[in-house]
Amino acid sequence: MAFITSASITTLKSIRSPRPSSSSSSSSSSFARSLTPSSSSSTSRVVTARAESKLKPDWAGDDVLSKLVDAAISNELLYENVMKPMARRTLINTAEKNGIAWREEAKALEANPDIHAAFESIKDDSLKYPEYYLKPFHAYAEGNLCWLAATEARSATYSMALRVWPKDRITAETAQQRLRDSYTDTIRKHRETHNASTGEAEPRKILDVGCSVGMSTRYISDAFPSAEVIGLDLSPYMLAVASVSDKGEEGSERRTWVHGKGEDTKYPENTFDVVSLAFVIHECPENATAALMREAHRILKPGGTFVMTDNNPQSPVIQNLPPALFTLMKSTEPHSNEYYTIDVQQMLRDAGFEHVHQEQTDPRHRTVCGSKK
Repeated sequence: MAFITSASITTLKSIRSPRPSSSSSSSSSSFARSLTPSSSSSTSRVVTARAESKLKPDWAGDDVLSKLVDAAISNELLYENVMKPMARRTLINTAEKNGIAWREEAKALEANPDIHAAFESIKDDSLKYPEYYLKPFHAYAEGNLCWLAATEARSATYSMALRVWPKDRITAETAQQRLRDSYTDTIRKHRETHNASTGEAEPRKILDVGCSVGMSTRYISDAFPSAEVIGLDLSPYMLAVASVSDKGEEGSERRTWVHGKGEDTKYPENTFDVVSLAFVIHECPENATAALMREAHRILKPGGTFVMTDNNPQSPVIQNLPPALFTLMKSTEPHSNEYYTIDVQQMLRDAGFEHVHQEQTDPRHRTVCGSKK
């Protein structure tokens, strides 16, 4: 494919979802299309559309718009020289306009000798990384296996939360608290509904899979102050930042940081009350997502809770992102097409979970819960 010029990018910005057929009703015509999965043999693919809403954005999956975006992303010159730097600038500008010292914090963290010492003590040299984890993503050539990704992760997470409520005059800390409270409140409600009768609504042991630099782990720990919480991640760089950042924080004595693989945690069966995956599954291919669910089912106690939060494919905000934004987002997330077309709730049922339900917990994100039978 030839290098795409600025004129081509302007054309891309003018693209909109294909028009619905004339047989669709005027009030819900754009929401009534049937969705064709990429593989008819996969039971976890979305295969029908509800009249009241689309199940996924047109820019993901096998739609014409999605294929056009993928073709643009596959152009190495365009990706390296336009998309990757633009994606980084978008996040950094959002952060710094809102008082987040992105560059300064990254420099300070990388210069901290305690972080490098923590890296050496945390990393497990015997761990074999899955192939999908070795791909470039988040605009980093080494993905999460580098210091730049680890030292920028906290600022990027704050920037992400601010973009959920772009019109609200709130601080980065307030946005992050809103984001995390909506998640932990959903966990608590699920456990009060399905575990109160056995006196086990309050979890005692929680595993936070894909914990990154530990922000999700600390919020879950704060929400459930009687629980021991383990943050597990494939990146020793992220874990080193998590460990050092957590020193001296309230409740840090209840938190442990482990270099490990969510699909094969090595923990015994029936160990945890809650297994959490916050903003993890969109970074995984479908087979890895299924493996994460099976492993969570194995290590959860009977009645234990699986919970995940991530972008909601049915969110009007996500579905109506401007072309420039969804193109940049897809360019940094190599498994977007799979994430936006799998049926997470059905996959959980297939893995042996019951009481499966999904809540839209903020304008962009959903939380999905299930209980081990």
